[in-house]
Amino acid sequence: MKIKSFLNYLNENNIKKAVILKKENINYFLERYPPTFSILVFDVKHDRAVLKVPKLEYRGALTYKNKYLDIELFEKIEEVFKGCDGVEDSLPLKFLKYLDNYKIISDKIREMRRIKNSKEIGLIQKAAKISDKAIEHATELILNTDKPITECELAAEIEYIMKKEGSIKPSFDTIAVSDKKTALPHSMPSSNTIKNILLMDIGAVYEGYHSDITRTVILNQDKRYKDIYNLVNSAKTEAEAYLKEGVSVKELDSIARKSMGKYEKYFIHSLGHGVGVEIHEEPAVSSKVKEDIILKEGMVITIEPGIYLDDFGVRIEDLYLVKRNGFKKLSNAKIMEY
Repeated sequence: MKIKSFLNYLNENNIKKAVILKKENINYFLERYPPTFSILVFDVKHDRAVLKVPKLEYRGALTYKNKYLDIELFEKIEEVFKGCDGVEDSLPLKFLKYLDNYKIISDKIREMRRIKNSKEIGLIQKAAKISDKAIEHATELILNTDKPITECELAAEIEYIMKKEGSIKPSFDTIAVSDKKTALPHSMPSSNTIKNILLMDIGAVYEGYHSDITRTVILNQDKRYKDIYNLVNSAKTEAEAYLKEGVSVKELDSIARKSMGKYEKYFIHSLGHGVGVEIHEEPAVSSKVKEDIILKEGMVITIEPGIYLDDFGVRIEDLYLVKRNGFKKLSNAKIMEY
């Protein structure tokens, strides 16, 4: 159990009371989307965790109670921090006035979050199925209509499907861009009519756990589009061939880059990243990381090679569960063949 494991860590490091405000970290320990206003306190002396909530959240918060977790009301924030000596590195400065001596606990939480348990994997898989359905719907729509569709209209359609299928919200601002805008990795939708080439990067959130998938769809017969698309897809396949427990993130990133040959210089971001209660979390799958993390069974990462030329770009991304002798692909929307 995560809560018990973290209490043991605090005890071993002589931390008596730790307070967590970051919603994603609370989500991680609850394994459910947390109440809107809530603070999680670990009390080592009493060997328990307490979810502190104001009155407007109390009745709803009672459903979170279990043998590891109590629910308590609080009225003043300073009450929560009383006796606290363990905090996150993201703690807002305005709360430091309530503390004297303290230790930072975030590194341990980030380390714990790297490996997903079976419940977390199930939630991520559910989020991935939602985004699969949305991106397949959008692809079919754009390929089977003669009616002009704008980028914003398609983005709205994607988000509608994700909501309909049970996503709390998009993981990030939905990317649905076309033509020259595909050359910009984080370009946002506009009122431009979709033409020539379409890039969609989307994510769903289920019980606070995220998915992430990117598909590129070619809408004309330009051979340059197809050649770059196939090169990116090959780089992704090459990385997949090496993906398993024991491989370093730097090595995996380098394998994909080298497979691009002279186009490597147009691959301007990392190969991937961890996914969980945040859309970007450890481990970063990059050859530039300071700590060369070795992949372990239970990690969930993306592989998303991309090539971005002056007038267009291509990115293809999927979500993977690292296993001892390979991987399980969690996103399964169809990849186009050209």
